[in-house]
Amino acid sequence: MISIIIPSRNEVFLKETILDVKAKFSGPYEIIVVLDGGGKEPVRDVKYIHNPIAQGMRTAINQAVAEASGKYIMKLDAHCMVDTEIDEKLKAVHQDNWVQTPRRKRFNPHIWELTDTDKPDIDYMFVSRFKGHKDNEKNRDPLLKKKLIDDIEVFQGSCYFMTRDYFQKLGLLDDKNFGTMGSEALEIALKARHDGGRVIVNKTTWYAHARIGPRYSGGLAQRDKSRAYVSILAQQLAKQ
Repeated sequence: MISIIIPSRNEVFLKETILDVKAKFSGPYEIIVVLDGGGKEPVRDVKYIHNPIAQGMRTAINQAVAEASGKYIMKLDAHCMVDTEIDEKLKAVHQDNWVQTPRRKRFNPHIWELTDTDKPDIDYMFVSRFKGHKDNEKNRDPLLKKKLIDDIEVFQGSCYFMTRDYFQKLGLLDDKNFGTMGSEALEIALKARHDGGRVIVNKTTWYAHARIGPRYSGGLAQRDKSRAYVSILAQQLAKQ
């Protein structure tokens, strides 16, 4: 079973995201939504965790994983569309020490349709100044497009997939040293590779992420703390 983890802070498209998952998944799953700082319970047959006072995205994800009962977890932002049978396509190739992200597309949540289909899908990102950026050269490379399972440097934290055991083995997510916000995918990528695991993009399936602005705003202090600790963590792991 897959436990789908959706952290939410007053998300406009939370209900639509949940219904899209329900329509597209074909195997067993559960949905766990963290209403961080309040919010409604818009859909039945969903587990809800209520934080009357917002705890931040990292803490919210950890809370949901602690309640999860699936072998696998998929973290998903609350404004996403997913591919039909995305769950089976991810499970079909997965290995226990992998972190997978599907190919990322763009969509308009107001009409729930893919957009910018003339632009390349976002498969590859690179790290600069402790932040992930789209690697447009790789994303346009016709030879890389044929490589359906590929190692990547980093990904956007809006959707990722791994076993619950591996999440726990890696000590995710550190909300004490990193703070409650920021650099989620960087922490995961660094720790997975240091453990001997792989960070993978799976181009046999996709999800689409709406660009609607930050739903979590930790402020500059939180983001600076997170980026600073990425640097410290990278140095510590390099010495081990």
